[in-house]
Amino acid sequence: MKIRSLKKEKLDDLSLHGAILYKALQSLAWINKWFGNHRSVIKTVNDICKNESRPVRITDLGCGGGDLAIALAKSLQKRKIQFSITGIDGNNNTLLYAQKKCSSFSEISFIQADILNPGFRVLSCDILMSSHFMYHFTEDTLAAFIINNSPAVSGAFVFSELNRNRLALYLFKFSSFFLPLSKLAKEDGLLAIKRSFTKNEWQVILNKAKKDRYHLRHAFLFRLLVTVFPNNKM
Repeated sequence: MKIRSLKKEKLDDLSLHGAILYKALQSLAWINKWFGNHRSVIKTVNDICKNESRPVRITDLGCGGGDLAIALAKSLQKRKIQFSITGIDGNNNTLLYAQKKCSSFSEISFIQADILNPGFRVLSCDILMSSHFMYHFTEDTLAAFIINNSPAVSGAFVFSELNRNRLALYLFKFSSFFLPLSKLAKEDGLLAIKRSFTKNEWQVILNKAKKDRYHLRHAFLFRLLVTVFPNNKM
């Protein structure tokens, strides 16, 4: 666990489709809801945009089945905050699933794009959020991604990520036998822990990205919440 795994997950196959994909997306939505990931991201986003009088533009990077976008949309609607959310994912089959799930939210839309392509750039937004996706980059490519996309993000990057450690791996491996997760989600979940960055590695990444205004804190169940601000804001 001292060295990050670079092995790809099955969900990294952008042609994945059908029941195996849908069951995995449902499993991830369950994990995000009950393991507290939604709550920590939503609270952070709400804190950032609570005083905004204009519509807040949010990009959800690696949006998957749209479960985080839906949860955030419900929270923002409850607080009467105007918003738009654009989900981005590389698998068109995943986006078709997400569009169906989000069909009752006119504020949510989707774009297909290869996020890991070095030439990828997000459209202008206020908040760029991502859940359990940034570990797909290497340290250097993630630092470059933050640098290259900073001009488009006026408010903050909000990343909720796994924190690589042995205890997290063992606990997930044991508890997954009793959780309502698909086989693919269990296998990819173990690999995701092995691929994730530690807190110290995140500090190195942010230093490489020339970011000195950020919050980096531990969150519930072996996760890290990373909030990165433009250097002229806090």
